[in-house]
Amino acid sequence: MNPIRYAVVIFAAVQCFAADQPPAISRLADFGPVSNEKEIRATFEVAREALSKTGGVLVLDARESKTLPEANTHQGTWRKPEPPAPARQWGKGPGFTIVRLNQNQPVIEVPPLSGLQINRTIRMPADDSLPHWTTDFPVNIQNRVIAGANSYLEWLQEPVKAGNDARFYMKTVRGIRPGQFLNAHTGGGYSGSVQRLYVKSVGYDSAKKLHYFVADTTTDHAAGAIIHNKNNTGLIYMEQLANSDEQTYDIMLKRRQYAGGDTYMFFAWYEYMSDIHSAAGDENGNLYAGYVKSILENFRATVESVDWGKNELRFTKGNKAETLSNSRPLINLNSNKWITIGQVRIVPAESYWETTDTGKYPFQGKTYPTYMDQANERGLRMGGLIRGDKDCPWDESIIGRWFAVTERSETVHDRADLYRWYEITGLTVNTDGTKDITIRRFWWGAKNAGSPSLYREDNYTWDGHDRPLRYIIAPGAYVNRVAEAVPTPDFQAQPVLGMAPHRDAGQAFDFAKGDLVEQAIGPDPFKPIPFRMWMWDRVPGAWPAPTIDLANWGVQRFSGLQIRGGPAAAAKLPETKEGKPAWEHAITIDSAAENALRFNADVTHAAIFFAQPHGEQPIKWNYRPTTNAPVQQAALTVAKDTGQLHFTGSARFAGLSGDRTPARNLRGKNVAVNAGDTRVTVAFPVAEADGEYAVFLEQNWISNRAVVKKDASGFTVEFEKPAPGTARLDWLVVR
Repeated sequence: MNPIRYAVVIFAAVQCFAADQPPAISRLADFGPVSNEKEIRATFEVAREALSKTGGVLVLDARESKTLPEANTHQGTWRKPEPPAPARQWGKGPGFTIVRLNQNQPVIEVPPLSGLQINRTIRMPADDSLPHWTTDFPVNIQNRVIAGANSYLEWLQEPVKAGNDARFYMKTVRGIRPGQFLNAHTGGGYSGSVQRLYVKSVGYDSAKKLHYFVADTTTDHAAGAIIHNKNNTGLIYMEQLANSDEQTYDIMLKRRQYAGGDTYMFFAWYEYMSDIHSAAGDENGNLYAGYVKSILENFRATVESVDWGKNELRFTKGNKAETLSNSRPLINLNSNKWITIGQVRIVPAESYWETTDTGKYPFQGKTYPTYMDQANERGLRMGGLIRGDKDCPWDESIIGRWFAVTERSETVHDRADLYRWYEITGLTVNTDGTKDITIRRFWWGAKNAGSPSLYREDNYTWDGHDRPLRYIIAPGAYVNRVAEAVPTPDFQAQPVLGMAPHRDAGQAFDFAKGDLVEQAIGPDPFKPIPFRMWMWDRVPGAWPAPTIDLANWGVQRFSGLQIRGGPAAAAKLPETKEGKPAWEHAITIDSAAENALRFNADVTHAAIFFAQPHGEQPIKWNYRPTTNAPVQQAALTVAKDTGQLHFTGSARFAGLSGDRTPARNLRGKNVAVNAGDTRVTVAFPVAEADGEYAVFLEQNWISNRAVVKKDASGFTVEFEKPAPGTARLDWLVVR
């Protein structure tokens, strides 16, 4: 039996129809002639009439399916007694399934009301058991995306004229390969028309120090035009169209748990009757669980041969070929082809995604911030500096090779031999003999960057903190074809990789027989976001709808939100890889809000509770005396041992007020009074709202006095005795 017919038989077997006889598998020709469109439609009416009484499966070939494009709506309901009398009994009528054998893919249209039901019951004999730690699903879909899919979006670097074999210069060819389908806009960005290009080849221009791909085009393309193609090759696609009022669970997973067993769920109404936490298990019951982990077991092999006529590299003794991809570079690990002489100093940008520059990391009196460079970078130019000392034997030939820091504290995770490799994009030779390089980083497109993000802040250099580092510059090139090399159960892999041409191709630093190579891990990941919810509501509403709704109608829970990971004590931080807490900000608010935190119920202990289990937990504020002044910081702490409140910073109290009008002045001390004066006027540094305030006075000579005038600008005092030569006055204002 052929696979399609077998699938139809299985599909029919699991259908549940309200019919008087078992469902049958029929072709349209079983019900009448089908030689032309008129006959096909007439015969379908005969088939519909028959199958609506019995149920079954109707198979349509491509021609019949095209003639009959209407959806399968051929199932109704029954009521007893008949309408319009009130029903005492009701149900679904028989329905039938249509299988369309179209040219591209088979399409199955299930009965509109009955749908498809798959039943699986596990009821094993008492003397039997499922084998060791099995995973047993009623439906198993395997989707292997080895080659052909795309994910590329970048800006064209130079204008392109219409013609055959046109060169499209790109900032990176990561993700570009021969045979690829790419969309090329004619104007800047997404503007203009779109050409659907076929990539004929990939090359490297040594003079321009840029990669390019070759394609035929019938239109011109402006510099800055977006070149792109992205394909969604996920496991399941579901679409629901609702024009009729309904209540729907788009995905409904309902589980009743009467026994132990660690459980993962997505959506769920979870009813349980046990301690779900199974013996020595850690999962408990999870309605939604997400785990993110870096993969570090990368491909390594030995080069057998290289053929740049075919842009291919053959290898032997390869391992972890299942981790290969067509968007990561192959690095030459032959140390004879490395540059390691000299040392580098890496200066950080204060931020790699914002243009913040408060002077935090000056090097030789200068900072290297991230900045916007629309002309050259079409967006962000990521800051920082990599400076090689005078001993570094660098010249233009290193552009296009790969840079890594080799200090043990900067190797990946706990491996001493796994580095983060960055493509070198530029070189500047300074007058003092030092050299600066730029590297490629990726964040919303390929970006030139001054430095990488290091694990340890102590490994950066800034004025007063000099930290020379060991490094490697190694040859390498992008892999752009892995289809033959990735093994799957149904395919015998071949030891061959498609390669993008690079500057060292055919030269002394090229790949050669016997070279050990590895496909580098991604050095600069935009880390996965385990939960993301963006909203585009356009209409206001009356109901206070939250984005995350937590409610506990049962016994007390420990917390509504728990943030964990990394050490709790700051003293333990030096033992971690980065020497930093797990979170830079446990919670960040980057949007204006009427209330950043709202308490709308009683709290029985504290609205905000600082437990201080290890050290003092301060509240801090940034402030800037003037627009161009450096940012300063004020802090409020409570001593862990005494409970004493301590405030640091230049901020001052504006004043004391006992009414709703805030005071703008607090006090004056040692105010000089001229010798012999019996009257003095004190002017406030900042005018008050009015004269409705109280003044408390003290003086350093004995005399009666009285405040005879108060207004917004200040107050006047009269003394019974003239002031002596050393007269001083103290005052305090309270509204």
